[in-house]
Amino acid sequence: MRRDFREEDGAERAVVDESEFLEICVDFLRSNAESCAYWVAAEAGEIVAHLFVQRVALVPRPCRPRDAFGYVTNVYTKPAFRGRGVGTELLKRAVDWARAEDFELLLVYPGERAIDFYRRAGFEPENEALKLVLREY
Repeated sequence: MRRDFREEDGAERAVVDESEFLEICVDFLRSNAESCAYWVAAEAGEIVAHLFVQRVALVPRPCRPRDAFGYVTNVYTKPAFRGRGVGTELLKRAVDWARAEDFELLLVYPGERAIDFYRRAGFEPENEALKLVLREY
Protein backbone atom coordinates (compact mmCIF):
# COMPACT_ATOMS: atom_id res chain seq x y z
CA MET A 1 0.00 0.00 0.00
CA ARG A 2 2.89 2.37 0.63
CA ARG A 3 3.84 2.09 -3.02
CA ASP A 4 0.22 2.67 -4.09
CA PHE A 5 0.03 5.67 -1.76
CA ARG A 6 3.08 7.32 -3.29
CA GLU A 7 2.22 6.49 -6.91
CA GLU A 8 -1.55 7.11 -6.84
CA ASP A 9 -1.59 10.47 -8.56
CA GLY A 10 1.61 9.96 -10.50
CA ALA A 11 3.44 12.00 -7.88
CA GLU A 12 6.31 9.57 -7.56
CA ARG A 13 7.81 6.79 -9.62
CA ALA A 14 9.35 3.76 -7.90
CA VAL A 15 13.13 3.55 -8.20
CA VAL A 16 13.54 0.17 -6.45
CA ASP A 17 11.75 -3.09 -7.16
CA GLU A 18 8.98 -4.28 -4.87
CA SER A 19 11.00 -6.90 -2.97
CA GLU A 20 13.85 -4.47 -2.24
CA PHE A 21 11.38 -1.82 -1.12
CA LEU A 22 9.59 -4.30 1.13
CA GLU A 23 12.89 -5.24 2.79
CA ILE A 24 13.83 -1.58 3.34
CA CYS A 25 10.37 -0.73 4.68
CA VAL A 26 10.25 -3.70 7.08
CA ASP A 27 13.71 -2.82 8.38
CA PHE A 28 12.64 0.81 8.92
CA LEU A 29 9.45 -0.17 10.76
CA ARG A 30 11.25 -2.62 13.01
CA SER A 31 14.08 -0.24 13.85
CA ASN A 32 11.62 2.59 14.63
CA ALA A 33 9.11 0.50 16.57
CA GLU A 34 9.84 2.36 19.83
CA SER A 35 9.10 5.78 18.35
CA CYS A 36 6.19 4.95 16.04
CA ALA A 37 2.62 3.84 16.49
CA TYR A 38 0.67 2.25 13.67
CA TRP A 39 -3.01 1.73 13.01
CA VAL A 40 -4.45 -0.43 10.26
CA ALA A 41 -7.99 -1.21 9.16
CA ALA A 42 -8.76 -4.53 7.55
CA GLU A 43 -11.72 -6.04 5.78
CA ALA A 44 -11.91 -9.76 4.99
CA GLY A 45 -8.25 -10.13 6.01
CA GLU A 46 -7.05 -7.38 3.67
CA ILE A 47 -5.49 -4.17 4.98
CA VAL A 48 -7.52 -1.33 3.48
CA ALA A 49 -6.16 1.70 5.37
CA HIS A 50 -3.23 2.68 7.57
CA LEU A 51 -1.96 5.59 9.63
CA PHE A 52 1.37 6.15 11.41
CA VAL A 53 2.34 8.53 14.18
CA GLN A 54 6.03 9.23 14.76
CA ARG A 55 6.85 10.32 18.32
CA VAL A 56 9.17 13.32 18.29
CA ALA A 57 10.85 14.02 21.60
CA LEU A 58 11.20 17.69 22.44
CA VAL A 59 14.30 19.22 23.95
CA PRO A 60 13.66 18.99 27.71
CA ARG A 61 11.96 21.97 29.32
CA PRO A 62 11.85 22.60 33.06
CA CYS A 63 8.05 22.37 33.06
CA ARG A 64 7.84 19.15 31.01
CA PRO A 65 11.21 17.45 30.76
CA ARG A 66 9.97 14.46 28.71
CA ASP A 67 7.51 16.18 26.41
CA ALA A 68 6.83 15.04 22.85
CA PHE A 69 4.62 15.69 19.89
CA GLY A 70 3.37 13.38 17.17
CA TYR A 71 3.99 13.60 13.45
CA VAL A 72 1.09 12.03 11.55
CA THR A 73 2.26 10.40 8.34
CA ASN A 74 1.62 7.60 5.88
CA VAL A 75 -2.15 7.99 6.07
CA TYR A 76 -3.80 6.09 3.25
CA THR A 77 -7.10 4.42 2.49
CA LYS A 78 -7.54 2.34 -0.63
CA PRO A 79 -9.81 4.17 -3.07
CA ALA A 80 -12.58 1.55 -2.92
CA PHE A 81 -12.88 2.08 0.86
CA ARG A 82 -12.91 5.87 0.95
CA GLY A 83 -15.99 7.72 2.15
CA ARG A 84 -16.92 4.94 4.58
CA GLY A 85 -15.41 6.46 7.72
CA VAL A 86 -12.44 4.06 7.80
CA GLY A 87 -9.77 6.77 7.76
CA THR A 88 -11.80 8.89 10.17
CA GLU A 89 -11.89 6.02 12.67
CA LEU A 90 -8.13 5.42 12.36
CA LEU A 91 -7.44 9.11 12.92
CA LYS A 92 -9.77 9.19 15.93
CA ARG A 93 -7.91 6.26 17.48
CA ALA A 94 -4.56 7.90 16.82
CA VAL A 95 -5.74 11.17 18.41
CA ASP A 96 -7.09 9.29 21.44
CA TRP A 97 -3.76 7.46 21.77
CA ALA A 98 -1.78 10.73 21.50
CA ARG A 99 -3.91 12.26 24.25
CA ALA A 100 -3.31 9.23 26.47
CA GLU A 101 0.43 9.59 25.76
CA ASP A 102 0.14 13.26 26.82
CA PHE A 103 1.56 14.62 23.56
CA GLU A 104 1.65 18.37 23.25
CA LEU A 105 0.23 18.28 19.72
CA LEU A 106 -0.14 16.33 16.52
CA LEU A 107 1.34 17.75 13.35
CA VAL A 108 0.53 16.78 9.78
CA TYR A 109 1.52 18.13 6.38
CA PRO A 110 -1.53 17.09 4.35
CA GLY A 111 -1.86 17.04 0.62
CA GLU A 112 -4.43 19.42 -0.79
CA ARG A 113 -7.11 16.71 -1.04
CA ALA A 114 -6.71 15.74 2.64
CA ILE A 115 -7.06 19.17 4.27
CA ASP A 116 -10.81 18.83 4.89
CA PHE A 117 -10.30 15.32 6.31
CA TYR A 118 -7.98 16.69 9.00
CA ARG A 119 -10.08 19.79 9.65
CA ARG A 120 -13.12 17.58 10.35
CA ALA A 121 -10.99 15.86 13.01
CA GLY A 122 -10.17 19.17 14.70
CA PHE A 123 -6.82 19.98 13.10
CA GLU A 124 -6.43 23.68 12.44
CA PRO A 125 -4.01 25.64 10.30
CA GLU A 126 -1.19 27.21 12.25
CA ASN A 127 1.51 29.62 11.22
CA GLU A 128 3.05 28.59 7.97
CA ALA A 129 6.10 26.41 8.44
CA LEU A 130 9.32 27.63 6.94
CA LYS A 131 11.49 25.16 5.14
CA LEU A 132 14.90 25.02 3.58
CA VAL A 133 14.99 22.58 0.68
CA LEU A 134 18.31 20.74 0.74
CA ARG A 135 17.68 18.57 -2.33
CA GLU A 136 14.97 17.99 -4.88
CA TYR A 137 12.24 15.55 -3.88
